[in-house]
Amino acid sequence: MIDVTAPLLAHDGALLSARELAGRHGLLVFGVGRAAGRGFQMLDQFGEIGARLGACGINVAFVYPREAARHAFDATSIRSARYRQTRSLFLDVDGRFFDVPPPARAFRAIYVDGAFVQHGAVEVEQGDAVAQERLDAFFADVIGQCAAG
Repeated sequence: MIDVTAPLLAHDGALLSARELAGRHGLLVFGVGRAAGRGFQMLDQFGEIGARLGACGINVAFVYPREAARHAFDATSIRSARYRQTRSLFLDVDGRFFDVPPPARAFRAIYVDGAFVQHGAVEVEQGDAVAQERLDAFFADVIGQCAAG
């Protein structure tokens, strides 16, 4: 689970909470392990699904541990976020956003609705052969919940 009051540092220097990031139908948070991928890679890999969710009223955030700042806030990642005109790369300032942080080479996606009730989660390790199938099923479920609600 996530602590919706924990401060998150955006790539543009803004300090926000999950409540401030959520769209009208909630928030999809990617907890990114410190070695799971750079910010621009996550923005590229999940850009299409992020746009679909955004159209449905669900915002997307990629949250890295503070010690992974060089992966999340490198120059290429910041340029990518600016180009996409999105504030979606964040650092967990004090390490309390996640009850249990994702493993170093993994990411965890968690969907919470507008009331911040968790409705699903999936964790993916790098090199997982069936990861895309699990992710596709998870995203389809999130979009289905948004369409129904």
